[in-house]
Amino acid sequence: MKAIILISEASLPLAKTLQRELPDTLIYTKNECEGCISITSCHRFIEEHFNDFDSIIFIGAMGICVRSIAGCIKNKYKDPAVVCVDSTGRFVISVLSGHVGGLTRHIAAITGGEAVITTQSDNAGLWALDTLAGKYGWKITVPHAEMNRLVTLFVNREPTALLLDIKDKGTEYLERTLPAHVKVFYHFEDMPQSEFKLIIAVTPYIYSAEIPMLCFHPAVLHLGHCGIHRSRDAQTWFVSVLSRLPQYHRTEKR
Repeated sequence: MKAIILISEASLPLAKTLQRELPDTLIYTKNECEGCISITSCHRFIEEHFNDFDSIIFIGAMGICVRSIAGCIKNKYKDPAVVCVDSTGRFVISVLSGHVGGLTRHIAAITGGEAVITTQSDNAGLWALDTLAGKYGWKITVPHAEMNRLVTLFVNREPTALLLDIKDKGTEYLERTLPAHVKVFYHFEDMPQSEFKLIIAVTPYIYSAEIPMLCFHPAVLHLGHCGIHRSRDAQTWFVSVLSRLPQYHRTEKR
């Protein structure tokens, strides 16, 4: 669900246009406008409902947007995307994670305006590592702080090895858009790790690397329990199978 926060009634036509083009979008405003939901305070509404939306689009001044969300920001991996559009639609500014999924650029395409994105990976034409897992259905296990360190190595164009143990739409994208500082490998043992500062891997396996490594785990093993009739037996069998996965250097990601 997306929320449009309309500051001035003068921008109602712009808000209505965005609502038509963006699925599951509601317009909230302090003004009495047909087809909009009335609120008493933008700041209070955001405080109470910040995490109820996957995206929040402010139409109005950037200062109002920033002051409204300031006390709600917790974690970039959990906070909703926030985009601020000026009252004419000329500038569409990514405030929080608005680059994820191309939301800022999509809104700019609707308004005919300019997308303003300050994320280094986007502006450098590099992969947004923190969004790849969600985009392609992969799983990651690194803590957020470690992810930030690995992303920094990558966007600073440190020598990077890309290990591809499987092939899917995501790996095809990575191979097609390979940056100059990245070299692709298809077997872990073929990588001369001393020549690199970072390994990015798309793999179902567990590896022990000598340098920092970011693993994306695709779902490649599907389990069924045909013939097991009782739920307790099925659970016991499932736990038993999962406990054996590390023996085969495979990860458990459900």
